[in-house]
Amino acid sequence: MILNRQKSVAVDLASARAFARRLHRALRLGKREFNVGIVDDREIRRLNFTFRGKPGATDVLSFPWSEGDVSGARSARGREFKNFLGDVVISAPTARRNARAAGHSTRIEIDRLILHGVLHLLGYDHEVDQGEMASLELSLCQRMGIESPPQKGRSRRTGHTGIARHAMVE
Repeated sequence: MILNRQKSVAVDLASARAFARRLHRALRLGKREFNVGIVDDREIRRLNFTFRGKPGATDVLSFPWSEGDVSGARSARGREFKNFLGDVVISAPTARRNARAAGHSTRIEIDRLILHGVLHLLGYDHEVDQGEMASLELSLCQRMGIESPPQKGRSRRTGHTGIARHAMVE
């Protein structure tokens, strides 16, 4: 599910949903699902501070889900989230700024951030791995026909935070 919870940047939700479906197939996620919330800088700044203790807006946050997040994971609610990977939250204004700086569209940037966020939901972490996430991200960008991410050490993401603690975007 993709929800647009901001009004400052026009977002092509149909395109984002189509990309998320293609990504789902490319990653062979099967029954596993994820949500994407598109918010403004104020909201992502609040989430970034609340869940990571970091001030300022960022482009994307990932909130992995674990069965331990629901008391009694065998309950009806626990079964409801059995195949749920988590939430990806994207700041549309930050995505637009990043897109302009990189010379491509906001739509492409949002696709890249969805991809990046979902890789974090799957357990990849570019801050501690030996380039596995960056390599997979580059490969997926090429296979899916979107511009490749910047080379290591030349990040377009100012203050990119990666994985955050659990939260639901409502």
